[in-house]
Amino acid sequence: MRQYRTEHTGAGRLHPDLGLECGRGCRVATIFYPSAAAYRMRILAMFFHYPPISGGGVVVITSILNTMAKMGHDVTVIAPLLDWDGPKYQPEMDPRIRTVRTHVQFGSRIKIAARLCQYGMKKAAIREGRAAKFDFVFSIFHPFHLAPKAAVEAASELGIPCVVKIDDAVYQMSSGLKSLQRRAEKAVSSRTLRAASSLLVSNELSGEIVAAEYGVDPARIMTVPNGVDLSMFHAADRRDGLKIIFTGAIYGHRGLEIMISAMPRIIQRVKGAKLVVVGDGPTLGSLREVAAGSSAGESMEFAGWVERDLIPGYVADASVGLASLRETEVTRGALPIKVLEYMAASLPLIAKRGTLTGEILADGKNGYLVDNEDDLVEKASLLLSDPGLAKRMGEESRRMVRRYSWDTVVGEIIGAAQQARQKHVGSG
Repeated sequence: MRQYRTEHTGAGRLHPDLGLECGRGCRVATIFYPSAAAYRMRILAMFFHYPPISGGGVVVITSILNTMAKMGHDVTVIAPLLDWDGPKYQPEMDPRIRTVRTHVQFGSRIKIAARLCQYGMKKAAIREGRAAKFDFVFSIFHPFHLAPKAAVEAASELGIPCVVKIDDAVYQMSSGLKSLQRRAEKAVSSRTLRAASSLLVSNELSGEIVAAEYGVDPARIMTVPNGVDLSMFHAADRRDGLKIIFTGAIYGHRGLEIMISAMPRIIQRVKGAKLVVVGDGPTLGSLREVAAGSSAGESMEFAGWVERDLIPGYVADASVGLASLRETEVTRGALPIKVLEYMAASLPLIAKRGTLTGEILADGKNGYLVDNEDDLVEKASLLLSDPGLAKRMGEESRRMVRRYSWDTVVGEIIGAAQQARQKHVGSG
């Protein structure tokens, strides 16, 4: 696996190639190439999750696309036309981005459409690719859908490289008939990822998971993290110093029931402490029921789904940002954008040990990794009762997150694509 970092210079950009600084004796070579912003690329982007679908993954996709267009790259998007009845996300998209919608059967049944979307998307991509000379195909992988399969196959047909970004590498473990379905899906995903020109993961741990889970050659895996809009999130002049916040989709693997269970003891130590949960998901209803039966029920707010533009206000009003409290196949080594947003807003973090990596949460410096509920009570109470400590750790979060701006991240994606294209041409 390659550690892919960029360093801005006056005339261009430097990046290491063909190696990983991983403590295993890998050799890192350095090459020089023109600034990604100075070289206009024609990009064919293929996604299943696309507005008006909401969720963190769509925020990542639209942020990447808008930044690509802002940098001067020519972007065409292919996405299925779905009958989405959930909360709608309608971000402002750069007018230079061209979007092609494809028909998919059972567009209102998302799980079925996620599998069938590949056919129309592949056909449209080949048609668009033959009409316009694209430099590469870009897609984002999730084991739930087959958009990356369509992207890889279309790129092969067009004779251009395909770069796949992986944010969610694996499903949570299942049993029974569902486990058989997951096994079949994994076989398809393995073939797709092994056929991609380049795979982008958020950190070294995620790369190791992808290589082991799907049998991918580590030499084709690069580390390119998620990003954050640093101008959208900022430290507020006035904070509610007693508020812990969680934002994002609410699933069982987040471990929010652990936080709910801990709240009565936190309130015993810090009078007025509050928990605010912003987001929707399958377990929201059950969490509300558990909270309602708690002695700390009145100190917990479940805002549900809110418009994207309102989230910075919620985060700015808090003092501690809560990440996953359960280590699972899904959360291990993950880099949710909510965590970067907490950091951009100068919040200290709390997460279960084994979820966030050290470059995101340096234990004791910009927050705490906790081992169990008792540890959670101790660390949350400490941050809420010591505003000076929380402020210092929050400032460290902001300092650490600066290198995760979307401009930097997209520059790395373009750099990875340039490298994949050079190799593709050289092997042709």
